[in-house]
Amino acid sequence: MVKGRGREIPPLVIVAWTQGVACAAWVTFFVLSGWPFVTPGPVWPAVAASCGLVLGMSGLLARASARGDISNVGPILALSPIFTIVPDAVLSGGLPSALGWIGLALSLTGTVSLSGAGTGRLGRVRALFSRRDALDALGAAFLLGFLAAVDRYGARHLGPPSYLVCSHGATAVLTAVIAAVTTPRGLAQSVRPHNLVTVVSHGLLGVTGTGMQTTALTMAAAAYVNAIRRMSAVLAVLLGRTLFGEPDLARRLAAALLACAGAACLLLA
Repeated sequence: MVKGRGREIPPLVIVAWTQGVACAAWVTFFVLSGWPFVTPGPVWPAVAASCGLVLGMSGLLARASARGDISNVGPILALSPIFTIVPDAVLSGGLPSALGWIGLALSLTGTVSLSGAGTGRLGRVRALFSRRDALDALGAAFLLGFLAAVDRYGARHLGPPSYLVCSHGATAVLTAVIAAVTTPRGLAQSVRPHNLVTVVSHGLLGVTGTGMQTTALTMAAAAYVNAIRRMSAVLAVLLGRTLFGEPDLARRLAAALLACAGAACLLLA
């Protein structure tokens, strides 16, 4: 959850605002640029799938961040490229090269090394994923992997601007309706001035990155783009230490850097 003054804004409301602001930004782009809009047509299942995947991933990620350390959550998300390989191969025919597979292996190794507990690699894996925040982050990584493949498919057929305005708009409507039914107080709380600044800023920060990422997905395999995006794991570790005093900085930073080395291999591939 994102905190306002003394109250928390539910994750579902954050998703609704983030997607709504992003949709409004892309509508503005179409109006100002005169860029031709492409209707979804037969690609509408990709738009629908992205709605469900964003909803599930955002909920799990918010719960993982609330339950545990963001320096654990960030590097675990580096596993998402592994879950991208199969759906991307099915939808778009993209498979990693030999160097790409090495990069994915490094990302996996970095994630496993997050936990110093346990004996051997298997013990470390068990120790890490006995944590509820780690399980939530793993679920988010799984959904994010599929989302990247779906986004690539949709963006290649419609173009990034048309796909994103449809995806953001549909997700915003879906989450806003669900939020109005399940957490009306949270939705009402979000429109108070101090909270409105938070949720709108959250949306504006995300829209540019999403646009660049989706454009990149039209040029390279989804596993590559997703892995490079996960280089933010280093920043997550540093912010976790700085803002929340999370422990074991050296080991977690080394794990995140190892995952980033995997992303560098994917970039070179």
